[in-house]
Amino acid sequence: MAKRERRFRPDQRPKLRSNADAPKRGLTPAEEAAAAAYEATLQAPKPTVVVGTSAPIGSRAASTQRLAAEIAEELPVVQRDLRRILVTYGALLALLGAIWFVATSTGFITA
Repeated sequence: MAKRERRFRPDQRPKLRSNADAPKRGLTPAEEAAAAAYEATLQAPKPTVVVGTSAPIGSRAASTQRLAAEIAEELPVVQRDLRRILVTYGALLALLGAIWFVATSTGFITA
């Protein structure tokens, strides 16, 4: 008769032996020095300037000023994205026109 396999419930598993000779985890001194040198070359992010307003906090003027500040901050990003969209659209339209021209000039498609 075969010997039964010993099974344990999850809460009664045998304790694992500690691995005293296992390699230590972490960075070597050379890697730490390289990381410190890299971090020194990084630029600090620009601090956000909060402009104080003379309007009371809950007033319409304060919310208008806050909205104007947010728009001024986001406008360059939106303009850049719209420019990229228009360039992509123009390139696709030009490609479609070139395909149409080649197809009609070679007689592949008769217009």
